[in-house]
Amino acid sequence: MKKKFYINSNTERLFSFASTLVLILALNIVIANTLLKKIQYNAEYDFMRQCDETIENYAFLIDTKLKQLESRIDLFYAKIAYKNLSNEKIREILIEEKDNIKEPFNMVAYVDMKGNSWNVLGNYYDVNDRNYFKKIISGETEFFVSSIIESKEDGQQCLAFARPVYNDSREISGILMATAPVESLAKYTEKSDKRFSIQDANKKLILHYNPKWIGWSYSPWKYNRQVLSTPNQDFQVMESSSTEGDLVYVFYRKSTVAPWTIGYSVPLDDFKKLQKANRSYQNFLIEVIVIVLSLIFLLEIWIHSVLERHQILSTHIDAVTHLWIRSYFEKEANKMLKKNTDSKFMMIESDLRGFKFINQKYGEAIANQDLFQFSKILYETLKNYDGILSRGYADHFYIFIRISSVLKAMHFFKNNLVTINEEIKKLERPFTPKFGIAFYIPKKMEANITAQTLISRAHFAKDSIKDNALQEYAIYDEKLLKRSSEENFIETHMESALKNNEFFVMYQPKIDLHTDKVVGAEALVRWESPELGYMPPNSFIPLFERNNFVVKLDFYVYEQVFKFLHKCIQEGNPVVPISVNMSRNHDKPDRFVHEFTSLLKKYEIPANLVEVELLERSSMDKNILREITIMLQKEGFRVAMDDFGSGESSLNMLSTIPVNILKFDRSFLFANDAKTGKLDETSETFIETLVDLGKNLKKETIFEGVETEEQRDFLRKINCDQVQGYFYSKPLREEEYMEFLKNHR
Repeated sequence: MKKKFYINSNTERLFSFASTLVLILALNIVIANTLLKKIQYNAEYDFMRQCDETIENYAFLIDTKLKQLESRIDLFYAKIAYKNLSNEKIREILIEEKDNIKEPFNMVAYVDMKGNSWNVLGNYYDVNDRNYFKKIISGETEFFVSSIIESKEDGQQCLAFARPVYNDSREISGILMATAPVESLAKYTEKSDKRFSIQDANKKLILHYNPKWIGWSYSPWKYNRQVLSTPNQDFQVMESSSTEGDLVYVFYRKSTVAPWTIGYSVPLDDFKKLQKANRSYQNFLIEVIVIVLSLIFLLEIWIHSVLERHQILSTHIDAVTHLWIRSYFEKEANKMLKKNTDSKFMMIESDLRGFKFINQKYGEAIANQDLFQFSKILYETLKNYDGILSRGYADHFYIFIRISSVLKAMHFFKNNLVTINEEIKKLERPFTPKFGIAFYIPKKMEANITAQTLISRAHFAKDSIKDNALQEYAIYDEKLLKRSSEENFIETHMESALKNNEFFVMYQPKIDLHTDKVVGAEALVRWESPELGYMPPNSFIPLFERNNFVVKLDFYVYEQVFKFLHKCIQEGNPVVPISVNMSRNHDKPDRFVHEFTSLLKKYEIPANLVEVELLERSSMDKNILREITIMLQKEGFRVAMDDFGSGESSLNMLSTIPVNILKFDRSFLFANDAKTGKLDETSETFIETLVDLGKNLKKETIFEGVETEEQRDFLRKINCDQVQGYFYSKPLREEEYMEFLKNHR
């Protein structure tokens, strides 16, 4: 990990001459003793590393597939485990489940403790001699995958997957076993390269690009267990011969789930071609070295002139943390990308939760100390990696690392995250960092990706968890990419959409449960975009809350509602109170209430025809909510607490915010029996308690999201005042709502 410090002018001069001298001496020593030797094996090592990563990734895929098959067996296992069922009952259950067998399995069977087996076809076999029976009954393993065996049902070559079945005393009472034909398993593993193969413990081929070899034992005519190695790493590879008789290196891994060996064959000719290319490269490099040595003194003069201008080092170093500043970091990161076009990279952005509070409470000097401590922790943790580190604005830090694989990078990141958190706990003022991660993967990324793009993506990932204190990091992926594009479109079009009246209001009726009449409605905003089409509020409201555009949108909705009410009154149509939502972003009570009432008076609407729905959130000051509530009530408005009891609002708000109406979240109505739609007993008791609480506090109660007759009847029985939901009506446009209102008055 690269890191830069300030140096003075005298040090610059000394550094200039010393660096030139050291460089010349080092070049001579390195060229004479190691450079040519390294050239010979570096390319071969890189090639072997790529092969080793390929077989490692494929072995991981195979193990993942085997674990998925274990999960499929568990679907049958869940029906018979821990229940003390008789063999006859288990047999009946398996026969009933035979239609649920999915590829690659073709048979499921149960084996008792004596080795008697019944399959889903009702056929009986003795499997005492099977290895999986012995392994499971002895308690040696919890999940067993066999080598190739002959099926007792149809004689085909197959693989057995078995696990123990326990009774309610947690003792083994039998075995649940499934078989898969070898051919179908080969399809299931989705092999994509003819160089891959899998052999069982008896050297029989389970997977091979040539189907004629599957099920046959293969013993190569050439077989050498000597492991290829380099000074950097040993590889699991042997010299052997392919099924066609060609000499190959076989990179292999042992499966962690099954007694299988997974192989990846590379022709020896590939290595010979590489060695030939290396010799040509050596001759070229020797010529280059001669030229470089000739230019070294000119380079010294250039270094000295640059340092004397005092521009390169000093202006690119952050004074607080002694790290690179962001602009210089971006420049160096882009160089790394251009220089290593075939390499993978990891971009990390980090900042500190609550840093603004640290600054306000302790002052800038103390906050800078914390930043310096955090920079030291990052540097010491990551200094051995091939990457760079910098500080950006305020508490933002950036890390750019070259990686070999995403899987390994995340493994190292998680381990280092533990170390970073442990070091932070030792500080005088511990804090909590959060991280956003973006990966650069060549050939899978769009062209011309820059460091700035990766920083933007890492920032977007980090920003997605800013409200989740339990999540330490987030990774930028395709889902976030799509979300980023959509949000960028929305932000660039929201002002024009408001100007062009693309937002419109729908009204969902509120029904009095005692009379089944309409007694009110809720105004709900929607967006009809010419480019994206119809959009529900959850696709744009969260973004508008973050960028504060929701304040404009709220007052746009208020004006549309007041216009509608004014029109109804002027035309002599029936009217009922309409409730409007107030977002959390209105943090100035006096200003909000003044603008709200002024708009109401403009359209000559009585205050009793408008209700305001508030949503209590942890991010909003309870005193502001209380102040707004009291001021609105003084103006004659009724105030409702929306989503009460959902986690967004809490019981203690009732003692501080004197709302008139409690509006309960729809989620309480969906803890039900999926077959009957009836609420479970616990949910009924809880809902009744909430409604009783509202009644005792002399507040009106309303439930949203009512969709079934059972829900309506239950709420009516417990004396809930009002409901809204699809059982009565979906949100309606103005004309539809007026028609509904006329028919239900």
